[in-house]
Formats: sequence, structure tokens, C-alpha cells
Amino acid sequence: MTSAPDRAAPSLGSSATDLARALFDQSPFSSVLYDAGGRVIALNTAFTELWGARLEDVPPGYSVLTDPQLEKQGIIPVIRRAFAGEAVNTPPVRYDMSEAASTGKGRTVWTEAHFYAIRDAGGTVTHVVLTHVDITARMTAELALRDAVDAERAAREVAERTVGRLAALQRGTAELSGALTPADVAAVIVRSALPALGATRFFLALLDANQKVLEIVGAAGYSPALLERYRSIPLETTFPLCDAVRAGAPIFLSSAAARAVRYPHLADLRAENGAGAMAALPLRGNDAIIGALGFSWAGDRDAFSVEDIAFLDVLAQQCGQALERARLYDEERRARAEAEAANRAKGDFLAAMSHELRTPLNGIGGYVDLLDMGLRGPINDAQRADLDRIRRNQQHLLLLIEDVLSFARVEAGHLEVEDEPVAIDETLRSLEAMVFPEVALKGVRFLYEPCDPALRVRGDRARIVQIGANLLANAIKATPAGGRIVLSAAGDDEQVRIRVADTGVGIPADKLDAIFFPFTQLGRSLNNPRSGAGLGLSISRGLAAAMGGSLTVESTEGAGSAFTLTLRRDR
Repeated sequence: MTSAPDRAAPSLGSSATDLARALFDQSPFSSVLYDAGGRVIALNTAFTELWGARLEDVPPGYSVLTDPQLEKQGIIPVIRRAFAGEAVNTPPVRYDMSEAASTGKGRTVWTEAHFYAIRDAGGTVTHVVLTHVDITARMTAELALRDAVDAERAAREVAERTVGRLAALQRGTAELSGALTPADVAAVIVRSALPALGATRFFLALLDANQKVLEIVGAAGYSPALLERYRSIPLETTFPLCDAVRAGAPIFLSSAAARAVRYPHLADLRAENGAGAMAALPLRGNDAIIGALGFSWAGDRDAFSVEDIAFLDVLAQQCGQALERARLYDEERRARAEAEAANRAKGDFLAAMSHELRTPLNGIGGYVDLLDMGLRGPINDAQRADLDRIRRNQQHLLLLIEDVLSFARVEAGHLEVEDEPVAIDETLRSLEAMVFPEVALKGVRFLYEPCDPALRVRGDRARIVQIGANLLANAIKATPAGGRIVLSAAGDDEQVRIRVADTGVGIPADKLDAIFFPFTQLGRSLNNPRSGAGLGLSISRGLAAAMGGSLTVESTEGAGSAFTLTLRRDR
């Protein structure tokens, strides 16, 4: 609470004194005026309403500085500080009205007291004002809430003690969430369930693919010879695990006698590994029963308690879910291995075909050069023009084959890139000369915005040039005559962003992801063929990732596109 400042005693005339007296009497807070010795001089109306006491009820010689009840409450030292001149607030105090007042008995009041010293012109404390703020409603609510919280805590503690063992078992079975194989599930049961239950042995069995046989996939406490004998159990066998699966319900037998009555033919099992209580529970996957879980105890039990049954039910559910996840994980792992093998085969095929196709194409180029040089005899202008067309098509085919080969390397993860400092300004300037002929032929404007010559990235210069050339080639194709292409770069402390922006046709919003898929070209059809294999952007994104970067696109259909290559900055 904030302490109020001391008040110096004002020099009051008769009217001022009457006004002060009226304010004192009409204050909504219970107020008392003491002299310097702690004797009561005046009480206001609010005091009488709160405490049921008047000035004439104050015992002769009473001083607040020696009040035995206040002494008992330990607040006399606080009050003495107020009479020494401090503005003092007391913590909440509870008053039993049977002791505190002559009226209103049986009522309890909570107040916060505030003492204010009044000084004369020379600074000497002449009087002290005490105000009480009635906080009974607040304290009653707080105490009720505290009682409710305490009651809830007590009830929770009782409940936790009651189900303590079950809670411990449930925490142990939480390990099943990370189990990826039946062996993992069995290991969790050995670590958590067996000790918590006090069981000595367990079986974990799964139905085979034909749903006709239970195969033991995990066990503990049984001899190797017995495990071998019961490794596979036909489902129609009269056996606890089989019965639980067929009935779809758990079986609980609390004594050796009960086991002998129900399964007399399993005497060898009881004789070899001991006999006592047992439980067998079906395990459910997503849609059906997939197996069973069995536990055995060395001795008899009075009965299976509600806690035992609840835990075993939870355990069976979690084991079933874990085994279902393990099955799905195994299927996904096999599918992924098959897909990776197919992908490798595809990459090997593409690499082999690319190599085989490049050899005759290089031969074609060589013979074209021989003919063009006149080594096979003179050629006329029309023949030379035909040779130029053959050469251009041969070079175009080589580029397509190189794209296919690069794609195969990216897909197979065999793409090798350098990790060295690369000066961005010098690298991007080299792209301008590469695309100038196509820009001039298409009639578009090309602008390179120079960046800081000291700006460098970590990567492979040749691969950055390859990505940049591909992005610029795509921008030229997408931008009509009179349009504009801008190449720029900017960096921060961590990254450098190389940007190729055009004013071309743009890309539909639903195609922004598809353009990075291999063999994808927007607008390609039999009536509208487009050059290239549709691998450039897929390869470029793979190259960016191989250098620890990324390639993204922003586009508005009809207004242009902007591709951004982000790479690590070299420090």
C-alpha cells in the first residue's frame, strides 16, 4: 500500500474547525483521532457503524499504544512508528466482534489500518489519525477461494494416492509412443509394465497375415524351450491369448486353481514356469484385433482390482496403437526403400541415356564443322545456311541432354558443388553478356543494378551462373517486346538475395509451386510447343539447395514475376 504523506496541523478559525469536524464525521472510512499519547480524542460515524462503539464506550485511560489485543496481534511496533511520525499501513487484520465491540457480536470484520501523523508548525507530532478500510468482503471471498483450492488440492492428493500405481504405469507406457518395432514394444513392457504390475512373465503375440495364427514376437520369463514350443499358436487353439483374440475381450484368472480348471491341458506350461494369476488381453489396431498380450504372476491374487483392470486396459490400448504405428512405419520404410531404388534406377537410366545420346550428337557437330570448313568440297550459301540450322539444333539437343543429366544428378543426390567465396557483382555482370543477343533479338530492355563489389556469398560460381542464366532465359521467354528485365542483388548480415524480375505474362497463383516440378512448362501443348525440357527451374532449385540456399518466386498474373535466389553471405 502507498503511504500517505504527513499532514502539518493547519491554523484553523472557528468555521474551519467546524468544517474539518464535518469532514471527519462524514468520511466513509472508520476514523479515530488520537493525541500524542495514543488516547482517543474523537471517533466518526463510520467508526461507530463498523465497530458498534462510541467515544463514551472507550475505557478511561485507554491508549492505542498499550492495547493488549493489538499487542497480541504484534502490530504495536507498527503503531509506535506512526506516533513517531511515519505514515504507516498495517496488513489485513481480522477482528472477532465478540471481543472488539459491544454490539454486532458474532460478526467478523477484516480491515486495513492506515495511520497518519499530524504535526504542528514546528514539526512535532501532536495527533495521529487512524482510518480503517473495511475489506471483509474481499477477504471473505479470498478465504473462500483459498478453502476451495485447499479442498481441491486435498481431493486431488487423495485421488493421486489412490491411483498412484496406475499413474506410474501410465507414465511408463508413454514410452510406447516412440516404439517403432514389436521388439521396441516388448522392451517397454519389460522395463515398465512388469515391475509395476509385479508380474513375472509376459507374452506379446501378433496375428499372421492370414489371421489364422498367433506369432509370439516378444516375451520375458519363459524358458527358451517353452518359447520355441509356443512360438506359433493356431488361433483355434484353446489358449489364453487365442481365447482373448477370438472373444475380443480380456481374460482374468486370479489363481492357479482357476487356471487349472479352465486350461487343464496347459499343465506343462504351469509346471515349467510356475503357476499363479494370469491375464490375457486382445490388442486392437485401427480397425481390428491384431494380437494379444498376456501376463502371469508367480502366486495367486485376491482379485484383480479396478486399478489393475484399468491399467491393463490402457496398456493393451497403447500397445495396440504402438504396434499399428510400427506396422505403418515398416510399410512406409519398405515403400520408401522401393521408391528410392526406383529413383536410383531412373537416375541411372537418364545418366546412361544422356551419355549415349551425347556421343552421336557430338559426332554430328564434328561432321557439320568438317562440311562447313569445305573439307568435303566447296559448299554454296544455301548449304551453309542448312549447316547452321543443323548446328543450332545439335547444340539445342545437347543442352536438353545436359539438363536431363543435371536433373538425374540432383535427384540422385550426386550433384557436387563448390563451397567457396564468390564475388556477386562480378558474377552477375558476366550474365549480361551471355543474354545480350537474346535480349536484343526479343526487343526487351535489360537492366543490371550494380551492387557492392565487396558483397560475396558462399557457393559455386559456375552453379550460380547456371541458375542466373536459366532465370534470365525464362524471363526473356515470358516478357513481350518492349518489356523490362531487372537483375539485382542485396544482402544483410546473414544472406544475399539475387533477384530476377520481369514485366512478363506472370504466373497464375495456383501454379507457383508447380513450375518447380520437373518437366513442367506453363502453356505447353501440342498447338503451342515451347523449347526446353521443363527441367530448368527444378534443377535451379536443386542447385540452390545444394549450396545451402533457396529459390523462390513471387508473381502476379499479367504483371510479371520475380525469382529470388538466396545464398549464405561470406563473412
